[in-house]
Amino acid sequence: MRAIARTISRRVWSRVQEGPAPARVLAVFDHACDLLTADGEVIGLVLPAVGEGPLNVVVENSPGLFDGLQAGMAARLTSLTIVVGRLRVDLTGVTVWEPQPNWSALRARRAAIEARLPTVRDLALERTAGESLLALLADPSITTSDRHDAVLARAREGLGLLRRGWEGDLGALQEGVARLAGLGGGLTPAGDDFLTGMMLWAWLAHPDPASFCRAVAEAAAPLTTMLSAAFLWVAAAGECSVSWHRLLAALAGGDETAILPAIEEVLSHGATSGADALAGFLSGCFHRNGAEVF
Repeated sequence: MRAIARTISRRVWSRVQEGPAPARVLAVFDHACDLLTADGEVIGLVLPAVGEGPLNVVVENSPGLFDGLQAGMAARLTSLTIVVGRLRVDLTGVTVWEPQPNWSALRARRAAIEARLPTVRDLALERTAGESLLALLADPSITTSDRHDAVLARAREGLGLLRRGWEGDLGALQEGVARLAGLGGGLTPAGDDFLTGMMLWAWLAHPDPASFCRAVAEAAAPLTTMLSAAFLWVAAAGECSVSWHRLLAALAGGDETAILPAIEEVLSHGATSGADALAGFLSGCFHRNGAEVF
């Protein structure tokens, strides 16, 4: 089966331009097929419903495109095609997408962005189904399941340490990251998603985001899944999905009507992945009972 690639992230484009390389299927989902290169890089073949991301090649929508593909199956990358089993993805004429927002411009608009974050928090809490780490920003008297309460308790343990790490205490940062990395279930655990959101906040607000985020990723990556580690590393580089690009642009811009759709798009990622990442982003600036969340 032949499919046409619509867009490819700059990161993945640079990788395939290095020349032919072997890979294998890491995981297969209804809307995505994740590949792992021989040197440990993750590349996602995704349908348009998933959209652009730092690791993604967005291919034309075709029912059952990934049917028959299985974890462990051999794949091959070239500058013109990606071949996985019966699937051949044509990269000819693909558009290269930039996964890193213009952080300099966003940092210049930080005050305007922060002014809108209480609205983001309230709207997100109103719309979040299930149990996510957004509960860290909710009324602490509200309880969830015993299992989720235990997750929240461990996350709160890490937040105080992360605050000290933000201020330059590397040991505290590493210990706080260890509390969150791998916390929760799934291929991208809730704690990892929280850390990715926190790193996006760092790119907006930390005086040295590159060093801070590199320290976070170095501490977290060995403690979680291979796929989740890949997402942590791209967040450390200040890269994020198109839904985050839209949310950041909406917060920095003057169109208030764009904020709610952007929030809902971020929250739509996974069962709680988007909500957990948003919790990490928001936790960077919010106060509760007069004390910073982190």
